[in-house]
Amino acid sequence: MVDSQTTIALTEAVAVAQRGQSLFQLTVKVAPDPAWANPGVLAKLRAWEPAPKAYPLLDRPFTPHLYRPDLGELSFLIRPVGPGTRALASLRPGAQVRLTGPLGRGLADLDPNFVSRPLYLVAGGVGLAPMANLLAAQKAPARLFYGERRGQDLMDRDYLASFAPDFAAAAQDGQGYGEKGLATDLLVRALAQEKRAIFACGPPGLLAALAPLARKLGLRYFAAVEAFMACGLGVCLSCAKALTGGARIRLCQDGPVVDGLSLDWSAP
Repeated sequence: MVDSQTTIALTEAVAVAQRGQSLFQLTVKVAPDPAWANPGVLAKLRAWEPAPKAYPLLDRPFTPHLYRPDLGELSFLIRPVGPGTRALASLRPGAQVRLTGPLGRGLADLDPNFVSRPLYLVAGGVGLAPMANLLAAQKAPARLFYGERRGQDLMDRDYLASFAPDFAAAAQDGQGYGEKGLATDLLVRALAQEKRAIFACGPPGLLAALAPLARKLGLRYFAAVEAFMACGLGVCLSCAKALTGGARIRLCQDGPVVDGLSLDWSAP
């Protein structure tokens, strides 16, 4: 777990590369910190001047996609859906980016031996983000199941294969290179052949659907949970989630990677 906060005003964004019709990889310079390699830790990004009529005031939380300590670079997956993410996805090399982090807990905090554990990885949309860091460290077999609502939103297949050579994809509309259906459909088929622990990142509906499946099969289930985060410091409680016993945790400090069987997925 990262207890301190670091705010870095970067003098340059290194590059923005398109990784699909609606996916971009933003790479920035970063000071060395091994915590960036921990799958699922958080960063907050800001790349706009305060202008409330045009842009949101708050920094945006992201899970790092790939940490390159040899180059001093950290990258993020961006899907431009609002003014903040559109601003980040349209940056040019040399643009200033404010980065806060690393924040919260990643997979290594819950399972220090994850690199030696066979895993099934489940990603919905930009839930792909932490998978590159995870697979770069993984020594045991790991298979990725990736889903999108629309095939046109699927990540570029060649780029996906560059960090996840063992993957299967699905799109709900049956378009693109994926099968028609859900990433969970692909997982269920694999579990019928071999049981493995599960690490998932994506929308709440996807993460909630995996909890009863993992519980029924007696599997460890780690979930990187998405939530709105105003401060990212554990003060505002905007990212608080309920546990099955009734207590609440702050995802920005006690997550975002949590034991997926410990959350009350039916609670707001």
